[in-house]
Amino acid sequence: MLSDLRYALRQLRSAPGFALVAVLSLALGIGANAAIFSVGNALLLRPLHGAGDLVRVYRNHHSPLNYSELTAVAEQTRGVFADVVGERLMSLARTDGTEPEKLTGSIVAGNFFPALGVRPALGRVLTGADSAAQSAQLVVLSHRYWERRLGADPNVVGRVLRINGQPFTVAGVADAGFTSSVMPWRPDVFFSSAASLPLTGQRAEEWGGSLYITARLRDGVSRRSADAALAVAARRMVAADTARYAGDRFTLRTDHARGVNAELRTPVVAGTGLLLGVVSVVLLIACANVANLLLARATTRGREVGMRVALGASRGRLVRQLLTESVVLAAAGGALGLFVASWATRALGDALTARVPEPVLVDFAPDATVTLYTVALTVATALLFGLVPALRASRPAVLPALKDGAGGAVGTRSRLRGTLVGVQVALCTLCLAVASLLVHSLSNARRMDPGFDTRGVLDLAVDLQSRQLEPAARREFFRRLVEQARATPGVRAASVAAIVPLGGSNMQTLVWASGVRGDRPDGSRLVYFNTVGDGYFETLRLPIVRGREFTTADRDGAPGALVVNETMARRLWPDGDALGRRVSLDGPGGPWLTVVGVARDAKYNSVGEDTPAFMYLAAAQSTRAEMVLHARAADPTTAATLGRTLRAAVVSMDPLLPPPTVATIDDDMRISMLPAQLGAAFTAVFGGLALLLAAVGIYGVVAFAVARRTREIGVRAALGAAPARLVRRMMGEAGRAVVVGLAIGLALTLLVERLLGSALYGIGAVDPVTLVAAPLVLGLAASLAAYLPARRATRVSPTVALRSE
Repeated sequence: MLSDLRYALRQLRSAPGFALVAVLSLALGIGANAAIFSVGNALLLRPLHGAGDLVRVYRNHHSPLNYSELTAVAEQTRGVFADVVGERLMSLARTDGTEPEKLTGSIVAGNFFPALGVRPALGRVLTGADSAAQSAQLVVLSHRYWERRLGADPNVVGRVLRINGQPFTVAGVADAGFTSSVMPWRPDVFFSSAASLPLTGQRAEEWGGSLYITARLRDGVSRRSADAALAVAARRMVAADTARYAGDRFTLRTDHARGVNAELRTPVVAGTGLLLGVVSVVLLIACANVANLLLARATTRGREVGMRVALGASRGRLVRQLLTESVVLAAAGGALGLFVASWATRALGDALTARVPEPVLVDFAPDATVTLYTVALTVATALLFGLVPALRASRPAVLPALKDGAGGAVGTRSRLRGTLVGVQVALCTLCLAVASLLVHSLSNARRMDPGFDTRGVLDLAVDLQSRQLEPAARREFFRRLVEQARATPGVRAASVAAIVPLGGSNMQTLVWASGVRGDRPDGSRLVYFNTVGDGYFETLRLPIVRGREFTTADRDGAPGALVVNETMARRLWPDGDALGRRVSLDGPGGPWLTVVGVARDAKYNSVGEDTPAFMYLAAAQSTRAEMVLHARAADPTTAATLGRTLRAAVVSMDPLLPPPTVATIDDDMRISMLPAQLGAAFTAVFGGLALLLAAVGIYGVVAFAVARRTREIGVRAALGAAPARLVRRMMGEAGRAVVVGLAIGLALTLLVERLLGSALYGIGAVDPVTLVAAPLVLGLAASLAAYLPARRATRVSPTVALRSE
C-alpha cells in the first residue's frame, strides 16, 4: 500500500494540471456538502451542554409549560427523572452604568446548572437550593457577557449589578461552552426563579406557559418509560384541576435534547434537506467531472497498464493502484473542502449577525461530527468517481495497448464519457432550475402586497418590563408616548402594537364564539392575534372593510372591543357578518368581547401563508409591557431624523429605560424573508458552481477528443474541409450528450417544481421562466465550453497534425 501511495503521488505530480482540476472540483463539491451539513448539524444534531441522558418535555405537541406544571411534573416523575428544570427568556435593563443597558436574561427553575452539567468558570452557579427567597438577589453571568461587557474581570464575583432597578450580586460566571438550554437563545445573565418577583413584580407561580423544560433521565430509564410516566402525570394534573384544562386536550411528552426545539424542527429539516439535495447534485457533477478526467487519463496510460498486465499484474492489483490515486485525489479534495466549509459557515454566521438580534446566534462552525461526515463523504466520493474508471482501465487488450497505448477500449470510453457529460448536464439543469425557482419566488414575495402600506413607517421597540409598572401605569405610558409622537413635527400618524406584522413573531389563543359550534364540542377556535392601539389601522393604512377601528373610547373599563379579519369573520360566522358578534378568550362562559370592525386580510406570519383567522385586541384594554411604536412619516425621506427625535422622546419620558431600537417597518419585516433569502442565495451559488463544473467537464471532454483526433482533423483540413465545418463536427458530438442531458434535466425540473409548489410564492405548477432560463444559460455555457477547444483545433497546421502521434 505504501508503494501504491508513493507511485500515486508521483503520477499526480507528473500531471499537475489534471491533479489541480480534479482536486478543486472535489473540494468545491465536498466543501459545499460539508458546509450545509455543518448548518444542519448545528440546528438539528448538536446536543445540549452535557447532553446524553437529557430530554425535553413538551405540553401537547411542542408547547412550553408554566411553573406549576413544571413543579407537578417534577413531583410525579421522580422515578424516571433525576432532575426537571426550566428556562424562560426575558428582556432586562442594567442601570448602574452611564446609560441604561438592555440585557437578555434567563430565569431558570430547578437544579438548572448541575442538571445540565454546567460548571462555573468563576465563583459558583445557581442550584435548586437557590430557589429560596434569600437567594433571590443572585445572578450568574454568561461567559460571553463577562468577556465582552465586563472585560473578563477576575474579581467580578461579589460585584453588585443593578438590574431592573434592583441590586443583584454576581455569584459566578458560567463556563465558556454553555449558552442556554434552548437553541438559539444566548442570554447575558441567569437568575433563579426566586428572582422573578424583584425582577418583574410577579411570582413564578403567576407565569403563563413560558418555561421550556429539560429533564435528566435516571440511569437505566428509557424515553418510552418516561413518556408512560408523563402520560400518568398529565391525567392526574387534569383530574386535579379540571377548570384549568377544560376544553383542552392536555398531554405531556418527551423529545430528544438536540438542536432547535420541536416547533422549529420541521421548517429547519425541510430547508436543510432541500439544500443538502442541491449540494449532493453539485458533488455528483464534480464526481462525473473527475471520472471523465480519469477515463481520459486511462486512455493515455494504456501502454503502462498493458505493460503491467504483460508482466503478470492481476486485475485486482491494478484496480487497487488506480483506486489509490483516486483516494489521494479525494483526500486532498476533502481536506481543502473542510477548509471551504469552515470559511463558508463563518461567512454565514457573520451575515446572520447583521440581520438577526444578537441573543439568537448560532455557531455553525464544523465540529467533530462534521469532520467525521466529511471523511466518510470523501471515501464514498473516491469510490464513486474512481471505481468505474479503474475497472475500465484495468481490463486492456494487451497487444493493442503495447502497440499504440489505446488498449482497444477508446470507443467504449468515449461513449462512457459522453454519458457522463449527459449526466452532468441533466444534474446541472436541475440545480439551475431550483435556483431559478427560489430566486423567482423571492422576487415575487418582495413585490407582494402585504395588505398594508409600509412606506415611511418607523418602528421603535419599547420595553417596560424592567420598570415593573402596574397595568394602568403601562397604559398611561404608551398613551402619552403615542400623543407625543403624533405631536412631533413630520409625523402623520402613530400607534402602538405588540408585534410587527411579518416581523418573525406571532401570538395564538383559543377563542369561543357565542352561539357557534365548531370542531370542538365547546366551539373553540385557535386564532392568531395582535394587541394594537387606537389609530393602528390608519397608521398602517390597513383598511377597515366594515364597522370601525379602535378609538380612545375603547379604554379600560369600557365594553371589550375586538376587530377581526375577513377570514375569521367567514370562518366563525358563515354569513360573514361579524359586527356585533361576541367572542371570549377565557372560555364558553365569557367574559365577552364585541366585534366592532372587520379589517381587510393581510400578511401576518409569512408571505406565502394561507391567510389565517386573525383578530386585534385593544391595547388600552389589554396593554402589554413590550410594545412597538409605529409612526408614519409625512415625508419618508426624513425618516432617519424623525427616528432620532422619537428615540429621544422615549428617553426623556423615562431615563431609566434602555434607549429603544429604531428601524423601519420594512427592516423589521425582513426577518420573515430571511429563510427565502438564504435559500435563494445558497441555491444560486450552488447553481453557479454546478454550471462551472459542468462547463469544465464539457470543455475537458471536447478538448480530449480533439487531442485524440489531431491526425483526423489534419487529414480533413488537408482535403479541403472548412474550419467552420470542422468546428460544427467537433461540437456536434458533445452537443448530442448536452441535448439529451437538457431533456432529462427539464423532466426532473417539472417533478421537483411540483414537489416545491407549496413553498414557492406566486409560481404555478409550471414556471415558464425557469423552463426557459435554465436550459438557455446551460446551453450557452455548454456551447462556449465546446467551441473553444474545437476552434483551437482548426488552427493547427495540417502538416504538423499529420506528423503527430
